[in-house]
Amino acid sequence: MSGTTAHPIRSSSVTRAMDAIGDRWTLLILRDAFLGLRRFEQWQRHLGIARQLLADRLKRLVGHGLLARAPYQARPLRYDYRLTSMGHDLYGLALMIRRWERRWGTGVDAVVGEITLIHRPCGRKVEPRCVCAHCGQLVTSEQSSFEDRSGEVGEPHLWPRRQRRSTAISSQARTRGPFVQDAIDILGDRWTYLVLTAAFCRARRFTAFSQALGIATNILSDRLVRLVEAEILEHMLSNEQSHVYEYGLTEKGLDLFPVIVTLLQWGDRWLPGSHKPPLILRHQLCGRRLNARVVCDICGDSLRSSDVEYRLPHRNSRRSTTIERAHAAWIFDETSAGQRS
Repeated sequence: MSGTTAHPIRSSSVTRAMDAIGDRWTLLILRDAFLGLRRFEQWQRHLGIARQLLADRLKRLVGHGLLARAPYQARPLRYDYRLTSMGHDLYGLALMIRRWERRWGTGVDAVVGEITLIHRPCGRKVEPRCVCAHCGQLVTSEQSSFEDRSGEVGEPHLWPRRQRRSTAISSQARTRGPFVQDAIDILGDRWTYLVLTAAFCRARRFTAFSQALGIATNILSDRLVRLVEAEILEHMLSNEQSHVYEYGLTEKGLDLFPVIVTLLQWGDRWLPGSHKPPLILRHQLCGRRLNARVVCDICGDSLRSSDVEYRLPHRNSRRSTTIERAHAAWIFDETSAGQRS
């Protein structure tokens, strides 16, 4: 792909998707929604988020169509928040983020032991996989390529971005929870996703990132530094020109490709804009346009949140119960109680 990636990335569905969910608190709310939380007080208690901030994020998720308010009590009238079809369709993204964290992070699995995902239809322990819907092979960056179609679809439509301060990425976990913990602290920022997308589109130098994203130089510098510190990018001398430095994806960074793919394709489905996608993926193994699916590694069926059960290790498997173990177990008890009520 050429270095002039400004239109395809800035007008792609990745940008629109990040306008909808590209915020750390929003991702944490969605994480807990997949685990079964529905009520304001449950989120507030679990996340320790300010009530006004939580109300704002829930309102935005409802406005974007990812959550819907539904009455659960008549007297007095009270509402909870439930995932819509659009919201449920983000489950593949959540599973790919969790997969990445289990390999590279220090999340709750490392603290309390392995949290097992059971695929109810086949009854087996599941390891989610991102595969090509046509050939069934694993989706990797090495076997995929982005294509710039902006010349075919006309002048891209750039959605006005809602101004919102976003928490910068960090290599240190700041939340507790049984699902995608460290990864949200690293990826809960819209500019980080866009910088990573540009990197997968072969942007290497600072000027290429700047032209591709239209990002302020100070913000770009900050995200690049943090991604290098998190060992997702590496800063190295160019193989083509001496004394010129470039940014390249590390093995840890390359392993984020399924996250970018599932986000891009979710945006293509639900936030298409007024033009055909200016940025598409092709799977080189089968030569087809990539249609990625997140599937069970045992039976090959697509994974849905309603079909996956989470099991904590036995709580007495250690001599003493740690605070982290109790907190990780809390959400399972809380969601079970909510479902019973």
